[in-house]
Amino acid sequence: MPHPLTVAAFGLAATLLFPRVAAAQPGSADAALSLEETLVLARQRAPALLDAAGRAAEAQGPVAAARSLLNDNPTFELQAGPRSAPGSPGNPAVRGLDLSVGISQSFELGGKRGARRESARAGLEMATAHQRDAERRVLGDVAARFLQALHARERLSLAREAEAAARETANSAQRRFEAGDVPVVDVNVARVSLARMRAEVATAEGDEAVQLHQLRAMLGLPLTHPLAIRGELRVLALQPVTEAKTDTVAARPDIAALEAELAQADADRRMGRASVWPDITAGFLYQREIDEIAYLGALSVPLPLFDRGDNARVTGEARVRRLQSLLAAARLEVDVQVEAARVQHRKRLEAVTLLEADALPLLSDNESLARRSYEAGEMGLAEFLLVRRDTLEARAAYLDSLLQAALSRVQLAVETGALP
Repeated sequence: MPHPLTVAAFGLAATLLFPRVAAAQPGSADAALSLEETLVLARQRAPALLDAAGRAAEAQGPVAAARSLLNDNPTFELQAGPRSAPGSPGNPAVRGLDLSVGISQSFELGGKRGARRESARAGLEMATAHQRDAERRVLGDVAARFLQALHARERLSLAREAEAAARETANSAQRRFEAGDVPVVDVNVARVSLARMRAEVATAEGDEAVQLHQLRAMLGLPLTHPLAIRGELRVLALQPVTEAKTDTVAARPDIAALEAELAQADADRRMGRASVWPDITAGFLYQREIDEIAYLGALSVPLPLFDRGDNARVTGEARVRRLQSLLAAARLEVDVQVEAARVQHRKRLEAVTLLEADALPLLSDNESLARRSYEAGEMGLAEFLLVRRDTLEARAAYLDSLLQAALSRVQLAVETGALP
């Protein structure tokens, strides 16, 4: 494990080198985004986060509807038509207008309105928790893609250094061949090595471009916007992880979403149980038949003989049981995931420390000693290229180790509910 002072120093260096600049504009030709600026831009533009915010806004609809005093609108009814009664000897025919005007309103019984309001509020809480969980996951993915792009850039730099060294070796072999010190096979081997290094540079350039394009897609940026990144992989890999100070299970928004979904299911179950209580309709009716006028009160009560809300009740009870089991399993899984992320992060940092302590100090010495031995004729070209290949692979392994340490840091932050 790195010494705490060393980690703190790298954290301070990262703060000084990569300050949070919210005003960075990706459209500027020379704008290079740090990790912090990339995450700020992701919060503003990432399509997945915009979709989650839109779904949370949609969940406001049922809450607004549940605020009304009654669930249904009143019903106005008007009936009108002519009436005629045939006459009889001594009684003339009667003609007139019948008119009926009424208004009625249905009322819920059994606590249905309260259950509906609780269901709507729980639905909004669930959508909001899903939005926060989407932010946690998307920012983790964006941070990981940024680190992979940074790793690709440093691998490209390493490949270019190797190409320059291979070109120098090819020129040296050519000079020694012209001086009669080495056979032509050394020149051919050196040229083959140079070709391989040039091919690795081309591959590394493609890898860097692909990573940047994938990051661009995650940020919702078009191709017309130039995108560049800045940062040092080692600094980001060795930064300490700031875990959430609250309980990890309680801090995770996916757990909060399951709790809200369970509350919504419980409210829906209570609404299903209340379906055995029929909704009554009360109203007032004014009637006029020719010269007779009547004022009537109306009451309508459906009899719950066949439809007693069995579907909603049985479905709601089954949903509550399912979500209770799912929530219990999810809480246990969070603890396991967090501990696994901690172990992985600790071991990734240990691997970086071992390489820095035992391998990196020897690489430059080995290559310089081998080069001098080859120039002095004490080592053949094949042995020299073997030493250089081993040095290149060790440096590449070190970069890979830094990437894995940085990715494990992001994963630990995501699992603990803290945003990277």
